[in-house]
Amino acid sequence: MSKELAYPRRKKQDWSSYLYILPMLAIVIFFWIIPILISVVLSFTQYNALSTPHFNGVENYKALFEDRIFRQSLINTLIFVITVVPGQTILAFLTASWIDRKGKNPATQFVRWAMFIPSLASVSIVGIVCRILLNNPSSPLNTLFSLFGLNPSLLLGSEKAAFPTLIVIEILIGSGYYMVIYLAALLDIPHSYYEAAKIDGASQFQIFWKITFPLMRPMTLLVILLGSISAFQSFDLVYTMTGGGPGRSTTMTAMVYLYLYSFKYSKIGFAMAIGNVLILVIAVLTIVQRRLAGRKENILY
Repeated sequence: MSKELAYPRRKKQDWSSYLYILPMLAIVIFFWIIPILISVVLSFTQYNALSTPHFNGVENYKALFEDRIFRQSLINTLIFVITVVPGQTILAFLTASWIDRKGKNPATQFVRWAMFIPSLASVSIVGIVCRILLNNPSSPLNTLFSLFGLNPSLLLGSEKAAFPTLIVIEILIGSGYYMVIYLAALLDIPHSYYEAAKIDGASQFQIFWKITFPLMRPMTLLVILLGSISAFQSFDLVYTMTGGGPGRSTTMTAMVYLYLYSFKYSKIGFAMAIGNVLILVIAVLTIVQRRLAGRKENILY
């Protein structure tokens, strides 16, 4: 028996397929991995973007957690997340379910576009427009509020009302995007499930609770994850409408605080420490979501 028959040749590894992922891999490396590594290194230094970085150990992190305004900004960010994310998710889910049930008609088309168009616009522009509408005495919103004896300019100037106002506006802006995600998922549910439930005499609420809601659970986990990441990174709306005020930290979020220390105070090392804390929190949320999404959720498929 020849050696070629006894020991068949191994096929040569074809590396050409890796060329297809090379562009995306380069983007991930140069715009994600390397910046994160640089951020971690700079967070252990005293650096102001003009002088040479000087290593100072964990002093930035110690100062960070001893800083009252940072602690308040972190609390504000957590409050923002736990109020905005459920609000966006519930509003988007209920609206998508209503549109899917009613089908195409002028009312559903109007609601769909009215909710989705704000999510297409720049959040900074939406924030500026909302600020003008609330602060301008001659705005239509001011006229509407005056009918009920209210002054909308006090919403952004009051320490008690400013943060809830931002939360409501953020919910209204973001829910349109998640509504479209839910609508796409609702179209994948076989109509035979609904027909069988109706034949069995199920009510609309029972169909929604026993069929639609369970089948939307994986999509809901995705919406919660995306909404949480977006809420943790919220900057444009807060900065354009209040700048973190009124006062020093009424609506201050972690991203606004990071921006101030990066570009206003030029304390880059301290700002990198803030960013790393946020990255860690978002990473933990992602891991939890992946664990939950990995479970067997749908028993109907």
